Amino acid sequence: MAELKNTFCWSFSQAKDFAACPRRYYWIRYGSWGGWEDMAPKGVKLAYRLKQMKNRFALAGIAVDLAIKDAVASLKSGREKTFEDALDYASSYLRKAWIEHMEGRWAGNPKRYVCIKEIYYGEFSPDDAEARNLWASSIKEKVETCLMNFFGMVLPKIRPLIAKGELVDLSDPDAVERESFALGGIKIYAMPDTVIVKDDSLSILDWKTGRPRQFYANQMETYGLWAQCRHEVPPDRIDLTLVYLPDGTCQKVEYGPEIARRTFNFIRESVQDISDKLVNGDIARNEPLMMENFAQTDKLEVCAHCNFMELCQRTFALKKE
Repeated sequence: MAELKNTFCWSFSQAKDFAACPRRYYWIRYGSWGGWEDMAPKGVKLAYRLKQMKNRFALAGIAVDLAIKDAVASLKSGREKTFEDALDYASSYLRKAWIEHMEGRWAGNPKRYVCIKEIYYGEFSPDDAEARNLWASSIKEKVETCLMNFFGMVLPKIRPLIAKGELVDLSDPDAVERESFALGGIKIYAMPDTVIVKDDSLSILDWKTGRPRQFYANQMETYGLWAQCRHEVPPDRIDLTLVYLPDGTCQKVEYGPEIARRTFNFIRESVQDISDKLVNGDIARNEPLMMENFAQTDKLEVCAHCNFMELCQRTFALKKE
């Protein structure tokens, strides 16, 4: 089997990581590379394990996303799921994640099994019933609210769209290629939650379990560029919608030639900023400069939510006055 190569690529989430903390970007893209190998150095293995860790926000988001994808796929095949069905689906994922962490399976295979950040870093003890229940309740409340709003407020709006159009399955074996496109020889990754094609139009819906943020709209603009470049859909036939599940609201994101140009320039500038941290700026070689060239953020609130506190020796960011 040919050796895996760490090739340079770009995604909106990578750009966001780099802007928030270049050091975190280093750990994700370079410091953890090869950490799945048995003979990998100890520090690389640790970085790889920490990279896979999930906090309560990620767990809630994944649970909601899985339940919604299951509901939408069932709707496409003519079987309509209920809120209770979706809640059971999400809850089963969360129960499985808890068991995997408590049994320590993640230590041997962090890619496959969940490690929970709050327990790993001692933010609460699973033996403390009050703290454990408070943590679990916050996730349960988020998941229930998001799914309730999806079924009560969002699904009725998108049901006709799904019924009239073709739901693109981005989880099929071709997904790795279908989720990317090339700009100037750079592979750009974009993975919308739901894509519906109708005639020569393409609608993209993305579910959010957090509060509205401007960068979500910017992320949707990269999905517009994906639709334009990968699927050759004209800009005026691309419809972008953010769905905020905590309150069930939908936000239309404008897209057109001028926004496409602005998004292209944003990607180009981000690629340039990141490539400045590579040896000779060589994207094809994709070899990072020394770790110290990737500055650590000075915002401890960013560190407190980061998986790599242990490697950066910043676990003190969790301590409260």
